[in-house]
Amino acid sequence: MYLRFITQFINDDGKIERGLFNALAFIQHHELTSKEDASKLEAVYEWFKNNLDAPEWFTSPQYRMHEYYALSWFKDTAKEHILKVNEIIHILEKYDITVERVTTKKPGSIFFEDKFQISAVSPNRNSVI
Repeated sequence: MYLRFITQFINDDGKIERGLFNALAFIQHHELTSKEDASKLEAVYEWFKNNLDAPEWFTSPQYRMHEYYALSWFKDTAKEHILKVNEIIHILEKYDITVERVTTKKPGSIFFEDKFQISAVSPNRNSVI
């Protein structure tokens, strides 16, 4: 089973943003966010930087073709990572950003995988989840 956490919010420029880590960055740096929450989000973000590799489509030009179609999913065995996501969700919800948890057994064509996550191209390339 694979898990994905999705959100949608409007940034300060009035543009629609998606993605858990986009929301984290938005709230972390927003002027209305308390210093305590910003600090917690920074700590969780640093934890992810140290404990989760970036999929190749983030880091390698040869995979850029997947950039707009690939979705990253946590494996359900990535328990510690999922607990950290829940810390993010708890803070985001304080600022009225809703996060939806999506699960699937068939995420599409997997082209990146490690111990904790996969990146896959959905059969429906227009999918935003």
